[in-house]
This record gives sequence, structure tokens and C-alpha cells, in this order.
Amino acid sequence: MRRQFVRRDGLYRRDGRPRLPGLAAHLWPTARAFAGAVDLLGVRSGLCGGFDADAAVASHLPVLERYWEPARPPAAYASDVVGSWLGGDRYYDDNAWVGLTLVQLERLTPGRGHLERAARLFEFAASGWDSRADAPHPGGVFWVEQGRGTGARNHDRNTVSNAPNAELGLHLDELTADRRRYARAHDMYAWVNATLDAGDGGTGLFWDKLRGDATIDRTVWTYNQGSMIGANVLLARRADANERARHLERAEAIAERALKHYAGRLDQQPAAFNAILFRNLLLLDAATADAGLRARIRETMEAYADAAWSTRRDRHDRFRLSGGGLTLLDQSAMVQIHALLAWDPADYGRLA
Repeated sequence: MRRQFVRRDGLYRRDGRPRLPGLAAHLWPTARAFAGAVDLLGVRSGLCGGFDADAAVASHLPVLERYWEPARPPAAYASDVVGSWLGGDRYYDDNAWVGLTLVQLERLTPGRGHLERAARLFEFAASGWDSRADAPHPGGVFWVEQGRGTGARNHDRNTVSNAPNAELGLHLDELTADRRRYARAHDMYAWVNATLDAGDGGTGLFWDKLRGDATIDRTVWTYNQGSMIGANVLLARRADANERARHLERAEAIAERALKHYAGRLDQQPAAFNAILFRNLLLLDAATADAGLRARIRETMEAYADAAWSTRRDRHDRFRLSGGGLTLLDQSAMVQIHALLAWDPADYGRLA
């Protein structure tokens, strides 16, 4: 991944079409490459040879700083390198992915996770809550910061801008003494349940978004199912016995529906989305007592990884999963998936 995509200045290069010379990657693929590096920290001893995962993580932190925009409060990461001619919108989902990776870094190496930065990203997410009383389905976090750039015309509220940020807030609630984030995180989770649940009673599957014109995009992406599984697991970890059982049952129901729905067609979903689904399924693996479900999670993930390894990988270990093209998102997704398969299952509860 790094050999193919890292530029001389340490930034990842832009891929896809159009690919203009000299452009750096957007924040979204850069953040997923960072997630892959952090996942490698958790690989069982001896399985990575002489690879220095600590150094790989350290190399990503100054890269992310090139996207950090503190001057316009609340501070957050821009979608492009700050100061570049592209400018850059600020997306609530992009920032959630960075925040969750910082949380996982803290769980794996306490004291290094930059929780203060993750907390600032949750404040950014909370600032994106739709406070219009007359809006259809009031509440929910917008997809992109409103009032400028893309946010001047796009007023969508998505599962992906709410559920991962709910996870971020719940992780922070668990890791710090500040319980104020719990209520806001729960509101984000509850809004998705009330607005975008295609099932019954918060058991999924979950639609993609409520558009600005009040219509619903009923696409069911894998990462949305994963984020709602993870949110329920985290809620269960903080709940009393009755609520714990209810949230675990919801997480298990979403997982079962997702595994059935995507059976035989995971390759029709973006690999980056699948990696997020698998990450959250493993988080559930650490919480559920259902041995059969744990086995199905592992079998599905291994089958997907094995098929990609045997049929979509070239002799340079480059994965071509998006219509034959080579992308940072695809490559980082496979880094994440193979790394997580090499974790000790006893550590799955440390995922974010």
C-alpha cells in the first residue's frame, strides 16, 4: 500500500479517475489507510515478521495534520489538504472514521490514542445535528457541514454520518469520566433507528440516507449495517442487565440479517465498506454468547479474504477490486481485513 501510493512528501497520492498529477488523496482514503496501520498494531506476535507497526502508525499522524483545520470552529479535518487549491469540505462521516481510529489506537496503546483530538471530532459531529423543528424527521447529523461548499446544496442526513459518530461518542463515554457525550451519541443512534431502519424495532437492515428533499435512499450498504451493530454492542457495554440484553439482541439480529442479505454478493459492495462491516462484526464476536453466530462471522470474513487473495491480487500483492483499477481504498481495506484476521479473538473488544 505504501510503496504504491505514498508520495515523497509522505502524503498519499490521488487515485481513480480523473487523477491529476500532484494531487493528494482525499481524507476518506487517507483515514482508511491510517486504520490499516493501527490494525497492524494488534496482530499477534510473530505474524508480521520484522514489520514495524509503531513506525507505520507514527508516519500517518503528521499526514493527517495536513488535513486539520482548527481556525474555523469547531475544528475538524477537511476533505482535502488544507491550503490546496481544492479547498475541502468537512464531512461528518470522514471525521468519525479518524476519531474511531484514534480511539482504537488508545485501546491498543494506552496514552497514545490522542483522545483529546477524538473528543474534538465528536464535538464537531454534535455541531452537525439538524436543529430545525419543522424538518421532516427532525434531528440527525448532516452528511456534510452546512452553509458552504457542498453543504450549500446538500442537506442529506445519513446513517453513515450518525451511527459511526454515535460509536465515537460511546467509546469516549467509556474511556473518559465525561458522561455528557452519552446522551448525544444515543440521540444519533436513535435517529437512525427511527428514520432509516428497514426492519422492525432497530433490527435493520438500514437504508442509506434521508435526502434533503425528504425522500429516502433505500440503498443498504454494508458499512451502515456494521456501524449500527457496533453502536448496539457499545450501548450494551454501558447498560444495565435488561438494556444490555436488548441491545445485544438487536446487534445479533442486524448481524444475522446482514450475513443473510449479503451472502454470495459481498463483492458487489465496496471493499472499504466491507472492512467496516467486518470490524463491527468482530466487535460483536467479543460480546455475543451465540457460538454459531461467531462461527458464521469468522467463516464469512475468511471466505471474503481468501477469495480476494486468490483471485483479485497480482504478483506485487496489489488488490484490484474496483473494476480492475488499483485504489488506496481497496488496498487499505484488505490490509485491515487481513490484519484483523490475525488478531487474537480475545482482543476483539478493543476494536473501534
